Amino acid sequence: MSRRVGETWQQWGHDVEFILSKGSAAKVGPVNVGAPAISLWWYQRLAELAARDSLPDLIWAHQPILPVLPTDDPDFWDRVVLTVHSTHTREYELTRTGAYPTRFRPYYWFVSRLEQRFHRLVRRLPARGPTYTVVSPHLKAELDKLGVSQSEYVPNGVLTPEADTVEPIRDEYDIPADATVVFNVGSLSTQKRPKVLAELMSEAVDRLDNTYCFVAGTGAYRDRVIQYENGQFQSLGYVTDEEKWRWFADSDMFVSFSAYEGMPVASAEALSFGLPLILSDIPAHRHLLSEYGATGVLVNDSVSEVVDAIQTLQGQVTNASLPTWEEVAKRYLDVVDTE
Repeated sequence: MSRRVGETWQQWGHDVEFILSKGSAAKVGPVNVGAPAISLWWYQRLAELAARDSLPDLIWAHQPILPVLPTDDPDFWDRVVLTVHSTHTREYELTRTGAYPTRFRPYYWFVSRLEQRFHRLVRRLPARGPTYTVVSPHLKAELDKLGVSQSEYVPNGVLTPEADTVEPIRDEYDIPADATVVFNVGSLSTQKRPKVLAELMSEAVDRLDNTYCFVAGTGAYRDRVIQYENGQFQSLGYVTDEEKWRWFADSDMFVSFSAYEGMPVASAEALSFGLPLILSDIPAHRHLLSEYGATGVLVNDSVSEVVDAIQTLQGQVTNASLPTWEEVAKRYLDVVDTE
């Protein structure tokens, strides 16, 4: 997201400097230690910026968490835009309800406390800033619980090729031309509930004639997904962007059973290809369907509901108008100009 928007700003003549972790923020050397290393990375980067003789006009930070602020200079924080994609406090709540495995509760408890402390310190600053933005409206309520009462909603953009410019992929997997194909792509992580996806979809397609489900992506839970493979349900593993676009273009619908999302990007990408959606009933998915007038069905963890949804959506298309990255880039500049 930051890369897309930043590159658009560059095209408009703005001088943009990228400071991206590329996954290294969670590590100390080769060891992934998660939140403590992420906090250290954020402290170091913000301290480096604050120490400059000339501050940037805009400092755009995504999901920072740190227990100590590197500066309380009002001029610095008035230039900061904090974009929130999700909250750790909500994820901690999900470990308590059972939506996330309870073994993760200590980790999310710790990270949520870091998050709460950071926002509390920011609120005490003698500054007008920082300016908060969220990528989905339901995050406003989550921030409100953290004491952040003001935030602007700016959605993520979508950049996908036109469906008719993408090569079909069915023949490579011996999928009949008249078959119904349900597609999913994403990290096979706790948030996405891949085991639930595999359980529900493997049985749902088994009950239906000439219906297939393909799951693309890698992660800690791929072995559990593979256990459910049969002739109609398959795990693809890692796919390139080109392969992903081909699956979107050659599928009939998209499915996601995530326990939690900020803005569900893969589902939005599916909409750009005209695919109707089968989604878990969570705030981010409800917003996606209502905001863009998308064709889709919200379901519970029920095979019969999934079967009904597939049958309902067969032959349907959706015509959703999604924001471009240019529109998103302009919206962020508008937010800064109005502050």
